[in-house]
Amino acid sequence: MNESEKTDKTDEMGRLIGLIEKIAVSKHATIAMGVRDPDPETIHCATAAVEKNYADVILVGDRKEIEKATRIHFNIGKDDPFILPFQIIDTESPEDELVSLLVSGRVDAAIRGTAKASDSLSNLKKACHINKIHRIAILLTKDGSPYFFAPVGIDEGTTTEDKIEFICLGTHLLNRLGVSPRVGLISSPEEAGRKEAAEIIRIAAEEKKLRVVDYKTDLEEAFEQSNYIIAPNGVTGNLIFRALTFLGGGDGLGAPILMDKHVFVDTSRSAGHYTKAIMVASALSKKKK
Repeated sequence: MNESEKTDKTDEMGRLIGLIEKIAVSKHATIAMGVRDPDPETIHCATAAVEKNYADVILVGDRKEIEKATRIHFNIGKDDPFILPFQIIDTESPEDELVSLLVSGRVDAAIRGTAKASDSLSNLKKACHINKIHRIAILLTKDGSPYFFAPVGIDEGTTTEDKIEFICLGTHLLNRLGVSPRVGLISSPEEAGRKEAAEIIRIAAEEKKLRVVDYKTDLEEAFEQSNYIIAPNGVTGNLIFRALTFLGGGDGLGAPILMDKHVFVDTSRSAGHYTKAIMVASALSKKKK
């Protein structure tokens, strides 16, 4: 990539977050968020999304726990009246209700929030009749540069075919957001000396008019040259993502699950940055502007 191409990439990706925010505000979708064990930070995130006009938010979980956390967040007395900035659907099983709201069309999109990952994703697969989950994380590095990154699920991206599927689905998402995909493939150390897997992926991508560059183990070069990074597998991808966000000062905007009909953004319970995930879900929702 020459200097002009680098500048184009930087400018394009730099505008991305502003574009996502603008689309979210214009759509102002109805977003359901799963909630377990809510704390004041959870309430802050949901409230901020409403205040920023990203969406109408529905918290799906135990009403008493949500109201208690809300009172603590706003420093409201136990018996003092107050108006919630969001709707609550009272349930002991947010993982079930969250998916039901989504597939029934009662909400425009959903984010996992603090609901249990395994139950939420299992219910989603069953309700949407999908065999595999493909998540693509939206990552902000410490300097605020956005990247798309996959796979991040520990059981994802284990085969060459699955990586090709990630490339196809992910580039479609980038194109929807007006971003020209620059796919960088990272090879695991044991694969770095072999060209077979990377060559299969490259040829398959070219047949679909997609360009993929294999950076082997050079993660720095991949991030410099690409905007969509494909990790060796989900375990490695999860570790890289966590290192960049929790140790490297980066940030995650959630991981949209790549599906045709519904929009579901996965989130990490340990991250707590649900405002941005709500923004992404609203922008990607099928609701018209």
